[in-house]
Amino acid sequence: MTREPGPDERRVQHWLRRRGVGPDALGDTMATDDDWWNDLYDDEADDAEPVKDTGPVFAPAPDYYPRPHMPATIVSIPDRAAAAISPKTRAALYNASAAGAGWGLGLYQQCAHALADCGQHYSISGALVLGVGATLLVAHVWDRRTRHWWPGIAWAARIPLATLILALALWAPATS
Repeated sequence: MTREPGPDERRVQHWLRRRGVGPDALGDTMATDDDWWNDLYDDEADDAEPVKDTGPVFAPAPDYYPRPHMPATIVSIPDRAAAAISPKTRAALYNASAAGAGWGLGLYQQCAHALADCGQHYSISGALVLGVGATLLVAHVWDRRTRHWWPGIAWAARIPLATLILALALWAPATS
């Protein structure tokens, strides 16, 4: 595979050969003082300005579009909350409020009814397997993948898991 030299490379090779430089330079083609024609065009070729690549014509400047960011009040609130409340208390409030939201949305009643129905028709151990299995399934499939989301959305995604744990914790099989 041969590579053809570009126009600049050919021009430089020709210029070097004329001055007798290089292994393939010919001594009889060296430029002389009387060779005014070549000197005229050599100066013009050397003085030519290189063409600058300016990129796309209609591309906006890098700082043209504003970059979205969170307001300073929202960003500074977690810093103040971290200093005021311990991490375990914050986690308990986070999960308790998600469970309370599930209670308010009616998810708790559905989970508690499913556990009570399974306990009455089959067995207490079957209801426990149903509750623990559903909790582990939601924790693995849903909650594990939503923890890194923005805190408000991650809290809303925690509601099903917190509600299942609450229903399992409050289920009383002996009263049925």
